[in-house]
This record gives sequence, C-alpha cells and structure tokens, in this order.
Amino acid sequence: MGILLLGLALGPAAYAQSTPDSTNWVEVRLHHDLAVQSAQFTAERGTLAVVLPSGGAPILQLRPDEAVTLGRRQSDVYARHGESALYARSLHLVPSSEAAWTLKLAPGSTRTYTGSLRLSRSDSGSGVQLVNRVPLSDYVASVVAGEYGLDDRAGTRAMAVVARTYALFSTKHFDGEYDHVDGTASQVYRGQTVVTDRARRAARTTRGEILTYDGAPIQAVYFSSSGGHTANNEDVWTGSDSIPYLRGKNDPYDRQSPKHRWSARINRRALLQALTLQQGTSVEGFLLGERSPDGRLRTVEILRSDDTETKIEASTFRTIVNENMEDNPLKSTWFDARRAGSEYVFEGRGHGHGVGLNQWGAHAMAEQGKSYREILSFYYTGVQIQHLGDTSDPPPLAKDPAAEVPDSTATRIGW
Repeated sequence: MGILLLGLALGPAAYAQSTPDSTNWVEVRLHHDLAVQSAQFTAERGTLAVVLPSGGAPILQLRPDEAVTLGRRQSDVYARHGESALYARSLHLVPSSEAAWTLKLAPGSTRTYTGSLRLSRSDSGSGVQLVNRVPLSDYVASVVAGEYGLDDRAGTRAMAVVARTYALFSTKHFDGEYDHVDGTASQVYRGQTVVTDRARRAARTTRGEILTYDGAPIQAVYFSSSGGHTANNEDVWTGSDSIPYLRGKNDPYDRQSPKHRWSARINRRALLQALTLQQGTSVEGFLLGERSPDGRLRTVEILRSDDTETKIEASTFRTIVNENMEDNPLKSTWFDARRAGSEYVFEGRGHGHGVGLNQWGAHAMAEQGKSYREILSFYYTGVQIQHLGDTSDPPPLAKDPAAEVPDSTATRIGW
C-alpha cells in the first residue's frame, strides 16, 4: 500500500538491512501479553533509521535522544515525529551500528534494547506488534539475568549455554513470524537494562556453545527447584515421547532451595469455586490420583455434585489453583493435600515442572566447586557441549512441551 509522509526529509542510504543469520540473531516479540496501542521509541546511543521492510534509503533518521511515537491507525502502523507522520503496512527501525534504544509503554514501562525493531499490525485487535531482532549474545545475557538470579560463576555459565540452546532450537511456536516472546512462554527477556556484569561475562565466556545429543541440539528446558528428584519428560507432559537426555534422577543438590519443601493453606470454598468454573458444573471436592515414580502427581480426580467424577492432569489442577489464588500457592505437582476445616492444606516439594536443569541445584553444584560442564552433564543425561560452528543442520527435534502457566511472583522457572 502507499505511504503517507508528512514533512520528513529523506537522508542518505546509510542503513542497510542485515542479512538474516539464524545463529547470530533472535527475533523476539516484545510485550506479547499486552494489547499494545502505542509506544515511544527513543534512540539512546548511535543513530537509527526508519525504513520500509524492503530496505532502501531511510525515510527518517533519529539522532541520540530523539523520539518517535509508534502506533496504529486503521490498517496501517505509524511513526510520528513532531508534526510529521509516516504511515505504512509495516516499518523497521534499524540501528546504524551498535546503537541502543528505549521503548516506553504507558503507564511507564521503559526498557532498553539493542538490535532492530519491526512494527506491524497485531494479529488480533487494534494494537501493534513489536518484534526485536536482537544479537544472540545480547539476548543470552538478558535471559541469564532474568531467569537465573543466583550469584555464582559456574551456574550462570551453565544457564548461558542452556539459554542459547533453547533460543536457537526451540523456535517453532509462533508460525514463523518471530522466534520467541519475551515472557515465560519462551524465556524471560527484558532487554539490556537488567543485564549484570556476571550475566554478560557468562554469555561471552560460553560464546557459541550449545548442548547436543547424538549431534543434534537438545530441548534445553529448565526449572527452579527439584525437591530432591528431577522428572522424566513424559511423566510431566502427557503424550510426549520419552527423550533420552531428559531423564529423572535423584538430585542431592536441591537442599538449599527455599522451595525444597513448601506448604500452602487455601480457602476451600474459593478453590472449589475455581474448579466449578473450570468444569462448568458444581464441584464438591477432589482426590489425588496417579503419581509418577518420582512422586509427582500425574492426575487429580474431580468430584462433582451430580455424583460423577472426572480426571484432569495435575498440571492443569495446579494452573487452575494458581490462576485463581494469590501468590501462586502450588509450586509444583509434587504435593499431598488434606482438608483442615474451611481450608485445604498442601505440602509439597520443588518449584516448577522438574524436567532438565534445576537452577537451585546448579547453584549448589557451583558453590561446591563443580564446573558448568559438570552441571550440564548432571542434569541432561548423555549430552555434549559443542560449538555452533562444529554442528551441521540439526534434524527435526522432539515436539516442544506445552508451556506451564508462569509463577509470576517467583524466581523465573522457564516452563
């Protein structure tokens, strides 16, 4: 479609779109969980340009501290700068070199990013879609800072290898429009403001390293705390094939985790109301069902008021409870439950799904002098650490497990 340009002078063709390279860049949708109507984009260091997706000469150049407002009008997106405005189906905001920029959303969320930004219409509603094409090294450093809040060297490096592996080889969720989102449906990515020196060093020290099994990159899932035993992938995600490197095992390194053991008291009436809403019929109670060999629940039996019973997956039960109660009380599916008057009392172990890398365990291993390679070899059975340049095109991977609902008040746990 045509472009409406009001008062913008064309600059020299100094901004070229980068050639796509899937091992150097990651495309991440920003603020994916919000209906973004508008945002303020400001150049922080270096200059940036607004260009069409087809490339060519910049339509607008931004010097440091200059800002444009991004948004949508009917079928077009726009970039407004002072009294001028540019309308098109899609726009790219491209740095001239290693520039940085901030993105501010009302009522005040401001984050700093590197790389470029693609602005297009949202796939639903009247908002806009914001996709950051970020250098892999910057992405990994930000994910490590956001996902691994523990202060050690080896565990942080292990997390960097895991984050890089997941970033490059678990990108099949989003119909090819982008590789990841910036929350726990992918990995937590909050741009460059959150990056610590330790996270940046871990990304740099392990640059190019990924985890493989039989020469193929792995599904590098991770979680917060194992409760003393990690889980087989097929015991957690029903219907998934057994994956040889995602084997459950006794985990002696989890004891210092604050969620190694936990308890929660939940109002009985509120919990039954949540289950009633989910079931579409009155629920009077529940029974704990089948368990996997490590002790995690596989199913929970729902008792309906019409004397019928139905089984749901334990992960679904956990999701229902955490979505409807404060503080996400069920930290995992490894728990027992009993009624105490007007409450249910839950006593459990671990935090997260339990498959793959245990972050608290990695921290304990690091404090005991283990290397990041030893940490990764312990939590992923039979894997190798290889450099990207030493691997060929990977074969098709096992199907990604479905994402868990995030525990928003807790240390990030992947999914």
